[in-house]
Amino acid sequence: MSKMGSIKTARKLLQRHELSELRAAINYINAFSGKRFVLKVGGSILDDFSLLPALVEDVIFLKKVGIDVVLVHGGGRHLNQAMKEKNLKISKIRGLRVTSAAVLELAAQVFAAVSREIKTGIERRGYHAIILGRETGLVKSERIGNPELGFVGVPRAVEVSLLDNLAAKVIPIVSAVTAGTRPGEAGFNVNADDVAGIIASSLGAEKLILMTDVEGVLDENGSLLSTLTVSQVEALIARKIIHGGMIPKVETCLRALKGGVQKCHIVKGSTHSFIDEILTDAGVGTEFVQDDLAKEAAR
Repeated sequence: MSKMGSIKTARKLLQRHELSELRAAINYINAFSGKRFVLKVGGSILDDFSLLPALVEDVIFLKKVGIDVVLVHGGGRHLNQAMKEKNLKISKIRGLRVTSAAVLELAAQVFAAVSREIKTGIERRGYHAIILGRETGLVKSERIGNPELGFVGVPRAVEVSLLDNLAAKVIPIVSAVTAGTRPGEAGFNVNADDVAGIIASSLGAEKLILMTDVEGVLDENGSLLSTLTVSQVEALIARKIIHGGMIPKVETCLRALKGGVQKCHIVKGSTHSFIDEILTDAGVGTEFVQDDLAKEAAR
């Protein structure tokens, strides 16, 4: 798309913003064109599929201006409902779902249904999408150390060629049930943040964006921290300001940064939130950068 086309598309999508923000968006578009983002879809977007069209609109907008987006998702709340309907006990150990063989197969079915919802939304707008499930072997995982968790895995490898060889108008959709590393394995239920993180690192993505249920990382007074360096994150964890369920999310971001991703973001999973984070100066969530990058920006 030409620069004029980018401006017209940006005006259409970002008409709710001030002109100064629109200019900033165009600068970001020019900087990111030709780059790759990995977006883990979550928060209210997955709870309420009526919000999906807005997300799809934003992803296609980025595609039109030359930014490729890999979509990754789980679907824990949908799986909870499906387990209740089948009288399967919901049990977690340190936040990880105990996954029997039956739960693994149910998770695969539930997450595949979520993938199809996203795919349908994309195709309604004239773009193509491909679902890269465990059968494709895109992400391969190993069983996690605790045997009590059953078929819960840790991602170890990504078959990058499956993403590199996609046609220009295709948007890939990846769920959090992955293949195993050994032939014949049934696969594993994996934290969707971790799946997104290893894909981003393997691709050398420009950005990893994790959608969640909260605005981002908050300080001791409950105020949003818009930018954090690796060393600042480590200090906040040590002081227990970052705690609980936020710790694994920020650790995913730190691993991705160390793996070559330029910036990571945690945003609330709501309408237009991720594009407001990456295409405006102020942002709406928390971005994570290497210490050296922060020092360079401050000069």
